[in-house]
Amino acid sequence: MDDRLLQSFMTVAECGSFTIAADKLSITQSALSRQIQSIEQTLGVELFERMGKKIRVSPEGEALRARINEVLIATKNLRLSAEELKKGEAGVLKVGACSQLIERYFPDFLREWQAEHPRVDIRLEEGGGADLDAKLMSGVVQLTINASSYARRPDVDAKPLCHLAVLAIGAAERIGSGGAPIDIAEVCAHPLLLLNRRHVSREMFDAACRLTGLDPRIALESGSPHTVFSMAIGNVGVAVLPSSIRALKTNLTVRPIAIEGRPVEFEISAIWSRSTPLPAYGRRFVDALAAHIAREQDGNSGTAAVA
Repeated sequence: MDDRLLQSFMTVAECGSFTIAADKLSITQSALSRQIQSIEQTLGVELFERMGKKIRVSPEGEALRARINEVLIATKNLRLSAEELKKGEAGVLKVGACSQLIERYFPDFLREWQAEHPRVDIRLEEGGGADLDAKLMSGVVQLTINASSYARRPDVDAKPLCHLAVLAIGAAERIGSGGAPIDIAEVCAHPLLLLNRRHVSREMFDAACRLTGLDPRIALESGSPHTVFSMAIGNVGVAVLPSSIRALKTNLTVRPIAIEGRPVEFEISAIWSRSTPLPAYGRRFVDALAAHIAREQDGNSGTAAVA
């Protein structure tokens, strides 16, 4: 079936009016009516209920609406892939991620990726969780590397990449030595050096504090992980940072924060909008990044890049 006919159905369903939909599609109302009749004859069901001059999507139309949208997305992906093959695959991929993930995973990965895909221009946008989600939905970026909580909606697709822990980093006299998990109550007994609330790891720590009824003493709130880490080196307090942080070698203790022995963790995913499907090279970028992160985590076999 011609996907233009399917798009006509979706437009009428969204507009709730043949007149408005015809104007949006730049065709006559009679031509649009014939298109809808053609779809109904092919499928053998009525897609709209007509009540005088008003219409509404029929129960059968509603049942088919999601499937038709899937067909349109698949067709769009197919055309994008064909165009990329004709062009020899060239284009721009705009990727949003937080500073820690960019610093931890992207330098080596991008060098290798760009050597293999010299005609694909990767442009990075830095931001926090909600900020990245807004950029994705507004089309500023095509892909975000963000907390999986932002992928729990029907208008996005996602691929899980890794789990990150929320760490306590501080002097041994404050949080002891060794890398065993430390209970959140022990962490909150000290002045805390925190990232601001634009960071997902901070959201997770705040949620853990609420769950346990703790009221942390905040000595510093910063947008820079390295500012937080530097203050921990000065023993101003205990830093709370995600395990994606890459920091200088120090004598600080690094321990995963836990609640009743269970580490406070969160998942990171590659997320993209279903309404603007990734080009084929974008999907390969996601798969390659997932493989790179898995190799690095296997190589570290730990929770952090600090020591």
